[in-house]
Amino acid sequence: MADPMTPLRTNRPPRNAMTALVLLLVLAVTGSTLGCSSSDTAGPEVAAPAGVESKGSEATSGTYQAGIDQPFSLNWGGNRLWVRWKSQGACANGIKVTTDGKSSDVPVNPEWSSVVLGNSVREITVDPSGCVLDVDHLSDTSRPFIGMQITDTSAAPAIAPKSISTTPTAVWLTDAETAPGAVESALSEAERHDSVPVFVLYLRPQRDCGGYSSNAEGSSSASKESAAYLAAVKDLAAQLGDTPAIVVAEPDATSQDCGDPELIASAVQALKVNPSTYVYLDGGHPGWKSVGDQAARLRAAGVANADGFALNVSNFVHLDEVQAYGDELSKVLDKEYVVDISRSGGTVPPDQWCNPSGARIGAEPSFDTPSINMVAELWVKQPGESDGECNGGPSAGTWWQQGAEQLASNQN
Repeated sequence: MADPMTPLRTNRPPRNAMTALVLLLVLAVTGSTLGCSSSDTAGPEVAAPAGVESKGSEATSGTYQAGIDQPFSLNWGGNRLWVRWKSQGACANGIKVTTDGKSSDVPVNPEWSSVVLGNSVREITVDPSGCVLDVDHLSDTSRPFIGMQITDTSAAPAIAPKSISTTPTAVWLTDAETAPGAVESALSEAERHDSVPVFVLYLRPQRDCGGYSSNAEGSSSASKESAAYLAAVKDLAAQLGDTPAIVVAEPDATSQDCGDPELIASAVQALKVNPSTYVYLDGGHPGWKSVGDQAARLRAAGVANADGFALNVSNFVHLDEVQAYGDELSKVLDKEYVVDISRSGGTVPPDQWCNPSGARIGAEPSFDTPSINMVAELWVKQPGESDGECNGGPSAGTWWQQGAEQLASNQN
């Protein structure tokens, strides 16, 4: 397992998280707006997004609305709906949101927040409950994945092939001492670019079971290592606070047979103190463990408290195969998943995981996924960084120009 260190940014959050398929994340206010209308308010009309139907006097696509203080409904006929709203002034008690007959109290503030609704939901009812709202919405087909590439010059040299150097990739946190600085930098850049940072937590004791990416020093007791690890995770959680962020937690931790699942579960719980931190616990890949075995391992490591699981991190399995495996695992766990597609464009034998010659970079990152259970296709691993000292590569996490050029040579 290599240690990539280049960031990923996305302005679309994962779906189906906190309550009744509702997610709240800060969104950028860019471009022209698409909105909702109601019989009680008026706003400047713009073109309605494809697949969204008008429902008479109910709030529908086509206009941006300001000053809404009465209950309204949103209806649509497309895949997923992306709504955003903000309050005019203080809104101390929040608003009441009902989807599929389930009501939830949702906080709202003067800054734009988003709500993403899954395919199975066709109506959402919002009761401002004394608040005054500005609302607009658009279908997911009208706002594709948008990433922000922020280059860490120590890890992504300018000599990278263009397709690699310009594609957004996750920020890996591999050292407790340097992690706070990396997080601070990423959060600052995310705010500047109105985007959501994605991190990979890769700090656990006995990481990689003594393999290429091991962090074992042999000088601390297991209890001290565990305490230091949890302290670092809690510091990360405190640093993230209410800022929307996505965390892929501990690659390989649940699939390898070393380490402490209860410790990983404690880390997940520590991160989920923040409702705006979306945690996906690493779940290996289809060539590693059976669905039943991997489901048991994920449960032991606290996936119940996570938003879902991550597949194919730093691996090479084609998306079709990952999807089949992920959908089965999703059914068993009742959780969604994300997939690392950064190096899934070629054909690699199942037992080849370290700098294989047949690897190619994958398609562009996207939230337009082939499965309702799959939240996103991401570049989690930074292509061009070595998996370890194998097949001519340098040490894990080191930039390898020859490998980068090979990956980019047959981009799909």
